[in-house]
Amino acid sequence: MGPFNLNKKSKSILDCFTYDLSSFFFDEYEEIDSEETPATIMIVYEKKLPWSELGVFDAVQFRIFFDKENLTGSNPINVKFISREHKRDAAQLQMIVDKIISIYGEDDYHRTNWDEEDDRAFTNEVYRRVWTIEKGESFVSVESNQTDGMTLNILFFNNLLKETDNLLEAKY
Repeated sequence: MGPFNLNKKSKSILDCFTYDLSSFFFDEYEEIDSEETPATIMIVYEKKLPWSELGVFDAVQFRIFFDKENLTGSNPINVKFISREHKRDAAQLQMIVDKIISIYGEDDYHRTNWDEEDDRAFTNEVYRRVWTIEKGESFVSVESNQTDGMTLNILFFNNLLKETDNLLEAKY
């Protein structure tokens, strides 16, 4: 047998965090927002993290969408890491972007390394980079602006869990 395990899943953004995102205990999170439409209910839960993730993020949000007409249990879930206590910092943001590039490669605009365009967007408080992953099943984005500070989003988190052979364990 060779030194490579061809069946091993490649590294994902989830490997960057020490906080276990696959366990979701409703009692540990505060419901901070909700919206209802004729077809869906969206609820946002937030928790202050016991430590800082990636040296920046001190809170995490789960945005869960419940489809009123689909009771299969495959509700879309988005995860958002937030920096409430840390000021916007270009060096920290560059470190996060570099880490994502090391996992997924170029972003959706075929950009890799941090460059002058990143510096301008950060300075103008309109920074955003997006990576489509798992053949469009999930998305990772990093943003920095005056309103939200620095954020890291995992859209369709539940799809990413499936692709990495993890399951979300939700407990009431």
